Amino acid sequence: MTSHSPPYSPKTQPWAHQLEALERLRGRRYYALLLAMRTGKTKVTLDDFGRLWASGHVDDLLVVAPAGVYRTWVKAISEHLGEPTGSQIQVKLWSAHEGASQAARRRWQGFMTPDERPRCLLVNVEALSTVKRARELVLTYCGQRRVYAVVDESTTIKSPRSKRARFLADQVSPLCEARRILTGLVAPRDPGDVFQQFQFLRPGLLGFHSYHEFQSRYAIVARGFGRGKAPGVPQEFVKVVGWRDQEELSARMAPHAFRVRLGDCYDLPPKIYETRDVELTQEQERIYRELREHACVELEEAVHVTATQACVLALRLHQVVCGHVGDEQGIRRTIPTNRVRAVLDVLEEWDGDKAIVWCAYDQDIRGVSQALGEAHGPQSVARFWGGNRPEREGEEARFLQDPGCRFMVATPQAGGRGRTWSVADLVIYHSNTQDLEAREQSEERAQGVAKARSVLYVDLVGRFRDGSQTIDSAYLHSLRQKISMAALLMGDGWREWVV
Repeated sequence: MTSHSPPYSPKTQPWAHQLEALERLRGRRYYALLLAMRTGKTKVTLDDFGRLWASGHVDDLLVVAPAGVYRTWVKAISEHLGEPTGSQIQVKLWSAHEGASQAARRRWQGFMTPDERPRCLLVNVEALSTVKRARELVLTYCGQRRVYAVVDESTTIKSPRSKRARFLADQVSPLCEARRILTGLVAPRDPGDVFQQFQFLRPGLLGFHSYHEFQSRYAIVARGFGRGKAPGVPQEFVKVVGWRDQEELSARMAPHAFRVRLGDCYDLPPKIYETRDVELTQEQERIYRELREHACVELEEAVHVTATQACVLALRLHQVVCGHVGDEQGIRRTIPTNRVRAVLDVLEEWDGDKAIVWCAYDQDIRGVSQALGEAHGPQSVARFWGGNRPEREGEEARFLQDPGCRFMVATPQAGGRGRTWSVADLVIYHSNTQDLEAREQSEERAQGVAKARSVLYVDLVGRFRDGSQTIDSAYLHSLRQKISMAALLMGDGWREWVV
């Protein structure tokens, strides 16, 4: 997929890609805006909606988005649509280009009742999976007038099996006059991620009407037999082991998508990646080896860890490397580790001001924040994770505004979307996962269009005392492979990364 083409001039006119995006959107009922964070995809979308509303093609706006980006949309919609004030609405109309504001203002002045004015419904995408009332509200809203529908961070509907993805593609999409998907990374897991997102735009847009057809064309599969539902009865399964003809898939996507990266628009300092080896303790080595070889290990008398499935075994091994593991009773057990000490060592060697520490597990959040508080004072640390939901907005404000609050310790699940923590120039990955989207999103929290200093990303990688690798290296290798596939689909080419 071609990432961009003339006439826009990146870097000398960093906003010019927005004009090109609007030009590409002209006359299209369905389109994918693959714009990186802070390149203006929210503004472009509202400009496009305003243009279509001004010309009388749409009436209302529907935004489906994860909770992490709510604040961005609320702020942008308030600026563009305005807030009700008595019987009046202060309107800042959408596009200053091509007379759209004038046309919209004329249409606005012709309205006599508030019922005829544009409305916006902002919906939490997670609610569409579990809350029947949310689905009913969306269907009612879309059935009343002509709707412009947007799915932001559209990888949240990438699974063809998920209830919310099927609901949006099968029931909501046909009711909407115009449809857009927005994301900076369209295939964080593998090329199969793109199918359901494009199905929302229009069924069969990529040339396939079912995921089975899509998979048959592009996936390399292996067949085998595993444990069935009944004891002693094997069941055949199909496993995807690779993907083929990704250039063809990229070509199918290209007419319906526009790609812009942050580096295309601004002269940003390059990211710097480093790895820091963390030697396992003697106890970690014993537990790791026994668990890897026998899928079972005794932590202490009558306390065991068992993993009979490959995915569970990988999770347990990763937990051991991080310094904790869940036993057979579900109790979290702490294991001696050098990992937190490695975080402190990196910070002692660093000559900057503020830093972000990303952790994969809640246990890591507690351990790292406690160690930082003991070393630098309790007020030096802010936390952003599921365990402090009521206080985390205040913690974020303290990190951004208080010079004495130097460290943000967070999980990508909680803080990986919609946050701007560009005050930090150092990012430490205490622990990674295999989720490329979580990695990409969390990396971008420290980036900003006005950054003058390169951000240093440090990955902690567990090693045996003889230098041999642990599952940390396998996780980084998995992320590297996923980056290569995503880059090929999106036309980005190979990019520098930690491995």
